[in-house]
Amino acid sequence: MLRSQRGKRWRDRVQLADHRWIIAKVTVWSISPALRAAVDASLSWYDALCALHGVPCGIEGDVWCAYAAPPPLHSTAKTVEPGARPDRALAAVAGVGSIADSFGAFDLTGDGYRLLFEAQWIYRPAPPVGSRHLPAGWSIVRTESDLHTWTSRHGTQTVLIPALLQRSAFRVIGKREDDGYTAGAVLHLGAAVVDVSNVWSTSEDLDWSELVDAASAVFPGRALVGYEDGADLEHASTAGFSTLGPHRVWIR
Repeated sequence: MLRSQRGKRWRDRVQLADHRWIIAKVTVWSISPALRAAVDASLSWYDALCALHGVPCGIEGDVWCAYAAPPPLHSTAKTVEPGARPDRALAAVAGVGSIADSFGAFDLTGDGYRLLFEAQWIYRPAPPVGSRHLPAGWSIVRTESDLHTWTSRHGTQTVLIPALLQRSAFRVIGKREDDGYTAGAVLHLGAAVVDVSNVWSTSEDLDWSELVDAASAVFPGRALVGYEDGADLEHASTAGFSTLGPHRVWIR
């Protein structure tokens, strides 16, 4: 489907949703600068990944939307403002694909969706600028062969494609031991922050302080943002990250 056609159908559904929205009210929403930075960094990631995969996308009102099938493991719609309405997010996906509820504001169970996961946005102030050398064992992934090895361990071969290595704002980093990569993450440089995502480890006790040092060595002097849940959220907290609020993903 052409982008113009996909966008027109999206707007038609939003107009219908607006027509059914009987009571309108204007609310001024305020969020912390740290949460704003984390959400915007995630939005920037989505834009960049869609560009790499040749997927057109745009923002209509308070909702980001992919106008074609998004990259694997990514949502079709994503709220970008805390006041986004669920009917607009639902109109954006038209029953196909998942919805990233960036502010944890929706309950879409009555619309046939289930909660895929709930995580917490995290933020860490910029670490002091120190050594530009990565911690022992860590390195930047620079070749297609190494990227294939890294993504094979992580299960993201169809997501983190070789073209990513040619983008200056991205750095894939990994920790190597005798049997290959044992941990990794992707760093994405945004506006004064670095988005830390796709964190993985073959063990359950990844040292997030090493990850902080690695990010600071690659992109010094920037605050770090992202979202995590479970054990990784606990490990991030011990490395100086604070939680900012919920991030939910809904799927049929």
